[in-house]
Amino acid sequence: MAQDRRDGSIVPGSTHDNLVEGEAPETTGSESGPQADLVPGWLALAVLLLLVAVAAAGGFVVRGMLSDPGDGASAETSIAEWERAADRDPNDPETLLQLGYAYQLEERYEDALIAYESVIGLDPDNTGALYNRGMVLMQLERFKDAEAALWDVLEVAPDHALASKVLGEYYVAKSQYKSALVALEPVIATRPQFADLQYLAGYSCEQLGRTQEARAYYEAALTYAPDMVEARDGLVRLDDRE
Repeated sequence: MAQDRRDGSIVPGSTHDNLVEGEAPETTGSESGPQADLVPGWLALAVLLLLVAVAAAGGFVVRGMLSDPGDGASAETSIAEWERAADRDPNDPETLLQLGYAYQLEERYEDALIAYESVIGLDPDNTGALYNRGMVLMQLERFKDAEAALWDVLEVAPDHALASKVLGEYYVAKSQYKSALVALEPVIATRPQFADLQYLAGYSCEQLGRTQEARAYYEAALTYAPDMVEARDGLVRLDDRE
């Protein structure tokens, strides 16, 4: 793990959640922290409220059929089916991953965590289990453990945009802008098309007083998401300072 990723110094998801695997997609400064009137409203959302559905849409997490999380009967059936499958073959990581996700959809987070830990025990580099473990730990408000789990994802898959985004959001919401950049910039270097990551990096640079870099990130975000209001607002703020 990067030595300086926690600078002691969280941004929840923007309105441009285009982190869909296979698509052309998405995406963090003074040291004293942002002024209240400079922070977009969506930054106030808590990281633990990130929807599981966003993770599923990213294509990193679940493989196979999913039940509708809004259909209680279907969800219960799905859990029962995956539990039977896991009983038949308790050493199949794929089955345990699906079981964990079924639990996660039903907010049975402790059960989901056990399932994901079992997957990781069988397949330590399983990014689906690693990422979902991090999100479940967020839901359980075990934030330091969640942080470490998401870094584990990036160690296995350095271009994992979802893990990078959640960490970037987490650090920005805590005003830890240097840490946010450590989480974001390596992924941006390989997957620049993720506009949300570009925006988060730009916002972090802005708060750190690195205006030229902030401008470049905001402009890059608008290249991939021309309607991103947050990035346009960032450029306006930079212009007003000059």
